[in-house]
Amino acid sequence: MIENDIKKFSVSCMSNSKWRKFFSGIHEGALDFNFCIWKLVNDNDPIKGFLPDIKQLGEDYVGDCGALNGPFEFKLIEWLVIPKEHGYSQYKNAPIKYHKQDIDMVERKLNETGNFVYDVTSEGIKVYGYKP
Repeated sequence: MIENDIKKFSVSCMSNSKWRKFFSGIHEGALDFNFCIWKLVNDNDPIKGFLPDIKQLGEDYVGDCGALNGPFEFKLIEWLVIPKEHGYSQYKNAPIKYHKQDIDMVERKLNETGNFVYDVTSEGIKVYGYKP
């Protein structure tokens, strides 16, 4: 099933080593990013989650980084978005607080680190594992 889902995409943009380079580059830059939105090839809907830190990266997988219920292989990442801003509540019925993320810095780091396929949108920066 997963292999069939992966084959429906026309262009694979990221290898395991490229994903590791991407996540390592974000953290080496001491950038203050943690929130992202994941879209995995075998899921219909994107999932809110967190960027993994370097300790959570295996050779071919992302370890449990919250919100995704355990580790998953790099090859399952269709895309991820690092939003410019995200809201959160510290507890139920609390006012929403907003955290800004400097996606211009992410784009600079992407360009310094390697040749990645991404789009900058009004929401944030979208990095592709596969691009249709």
